[in-house]
Amino acid sequence: METFNRSEKKYLLDEVQYLELMEKLKDHIKPDKYFETQINSIYYDNRKFELIRRSIEKPEYKEKLRVRSYGPAEADDKVFVELKKKFDGIVYKRRTKARCQEVLNDIYSARFKDEQVGKEILYALNYYGKLEPKIYIGCLRTSYTANDDEDLRITFDRDIVYRTRELGFKRNEKDKSLSDKTVMELKIKDAMPLWLTKILDEVKAYPRGFSKVGTAFIKELKGV
Repeated sequence: METFNRSEKKYLLDEVQYLELMEKLKDHIKPDKYFETQINSIYYDNRKFELIRRSIEKPEYKEKLRVRSYGPAEADDKVFVELKKKFDGIVYKRRTKARCQEVLNDIYSARFKDEQVGKEILYALNYYGKLEPKIYIGCLRTSYTANDDEDLRITFDRDIVYRTRELGFKRNEKDKSLSDKTVMELKIKDAMPLWLTKILDEVKAYPRGFSKVGTAFIKELKGV
């Protein structure tokens, strides 16, 4: 079982901001143990897309259920099943592992590595009225930690794509571009250090809400 409680702030960066920011950060950060990863996520929702719609509305409390692989996943590979909740700016995440093919076939009968987290996931699946896989989101992520504080993580998501058909844990020809921006996310347990605040101000990077799955949903509604 893995649990995470932390503050998360998102930033949308254009290419000029991204390059300038990386230049200013280089003396303060180092690659973390994951560093470069292809992330593949499948988001679950009900027929009314209740969870995704709520995410777009930016309420004080929201939750999402997703299954994620780090790199392409085949039938017998393990993937992470995550129940993620956000309240008052703090993210609470519970996750466990399950076999890729079991999740894709029928997540309700999947065998979760951690029984307790599995019960919480099944409760969420049923609470919203039979959740099903709806949207795939893929991105290339680079991850860093601060030199003086490994609890401060900075991630950059680029080449972000999505699709609503043939959902699996690898990219395919039906992928559509989600955004040409870089999504930077700060994952912080305590206060943001002054050096980081100063750098973000210098490159005019300001926090803003951005939901990948919410953006994909809106694009599909608009047919773009």
